[in-house]
Amino acid sequence: MTWCFQIQFSLPKGQLSYVEKWPLMKSNEMAFLLAIYLAFILKIGPMVMEHFNAIQMRTILTVYNAIKVANSTMLTFQFLRYIQERGLFPRNCEYDDDILYTIAALYWKYMVTKVLDLFDTVFFVLRKKYSQITFLHVYHHVFMVMITWSSLKYDPSDHWAFMAVLNCTIHVFMYVYYGIASFGLKYRKYLWWKKYLTIMQLIQFLLIMIHVMIQTHITDCPMHAGTYWLGLSNIVLFIFLFMDFYNKKYRTGTPVDNLKIVCGKHQ
Repeated sequence: MTWCFQIQFSLPKGQLSYVEKWPLMKSNEMAFLLAIYLAFILKIGPMVMEHFNAIQMRTILTVYNAIKVANSTMLTFQFLRYIQERGLFPRNCEYDDDILYTIAALYWKYMVTKVLDLFDTVFFVLRKKYSQITFLHVYHHVFMVMITWSSLKYDPSDHWAFMAVLNCTIHVFMYVYYGIASFGLKYRKYLWWKKYLTIMQLIQFLLIMIHVMIQTHITDCPMHAGTYWLGLSNIVLFIFLFMDFYNKKYRTGTPVDNLKIVCGKHQ
């Protein structure tokens, strides 16, 4: 047993060789994807949209949000099934090839959902909803892509299955909210529960942090120390960022800072 407190700098690259052959798993592919995303939302998109009116995307958003709800629901049940079979705190260090493939495939699908989440920001730009593009929004989206990709590529394990269940469940509610909001102002009366989404996210982070710490303590084969500390430190950061957002949005009424590089004169 170990608390995994000694940082190791060598990453066990290529533990599952077949993962390297899957889409988006090459380093240059992911780097290019994130570079294009950041360039578009921070510079290219707002610059181009200066010459156009905001694009009305009700049909596209309805379809997109429906897909996200369905996908998150499916992944929630798939990860729940895995936890039901393997336990909430998996302690096995040896897995057969079929189980390893199941773990990898689940995390690859989860990673792809994080990539699809990037379209949230793209749609904000096309609709000129620049106030929605906050540091919290962009950092959270980019980090989730990076951590899911790097964990699958360098340190694949089932230690994050509980996190995936909670996160996918939150996303079901979140994209239901977005779907209703996309129908227009007349449906705003049905969105009274918006602030509770942020509360649910904060509870999610606390439960994930507790679970990861217990999991790392009781298993004989904990996740890599780098993965552990990177994940744990960012969970703490997310708690502070989401608490700051909640206080500004729902308690003090202070405007939530957006990314000035995005908004420029659009503020």
